[in-house]
Amino acid sequence: MEKIIPIFPLKLVIFPQSYYPLHIFEKRYKKMINKCIDEKSGFGIVSLLKDDLSQVGTYVIIDKVVKTYLTGEMDIVVKGVRRFFILSHEIHPDGYYVATVKDYKDSPGEADIILIEEMEIKFENLIDKINYKLEDNFWENYKNTKLKSFKVAEKSGLTLEQQQLLLSLRHETARISFLIDHFEKLDSMLNENTALKQIIIGDGYIN
Repeated sequence: MEKIIPIFPLKLVIFPQSYYPLHIFEKRYKKMINKCIDEKSGFGIVSLLKDDLSQVGTYVIIDKVVKTYLTGEMDIVVKGVRRFFILSHEIHPDGYYVATVKDYKDSPGEADIILIEEMEIKFENLIDKINYKLEDNFWENYKNTKLKSFKVAEKSGLTLEQQQLLLSLRHETARISFLIDHFEKLDSMLNENTALKQIIIGDGYIN
């Protein structure tokens, strides 16, 4: 079913069920967020790749307003809900984008259990290798989520382009295979480039 939603283009990918902090400071987006708060509705986050809007984004809801400022700026935490595909977009009179979207769902079929286990092992080995301890909340959320690839992707050191590609894949097995291949490549790179550790640690998602 098609619907019209406000969208927020960012150099960022939000995965379904992920939590992410945002600082809202532009006038047009302060208006957009306040409208969402008043209407108890959400908005879409779409990544900007080379200044182009990606076609697949994530609808988010405002999980909490952490802080408001005298300037009208605010710190919020959003939660990813579901993916969508942009059919068209235009500028709202208040200056932000609105888009006509439709749901973007996975293809039918369960994930390969063996591949899930392989992904978990490679992910845990990577985390151990950089001496990074994930909070218990991360593992609890990982245990309870159905689409485990998205949770693992939060702390996998993916580039923006890789995150967007993963978001666009339409089967859990395909996403898991993508992450396994990524971990294998990243493991050899970590031997040569310790700066990659900071990329993983600084991915920004809230556990």
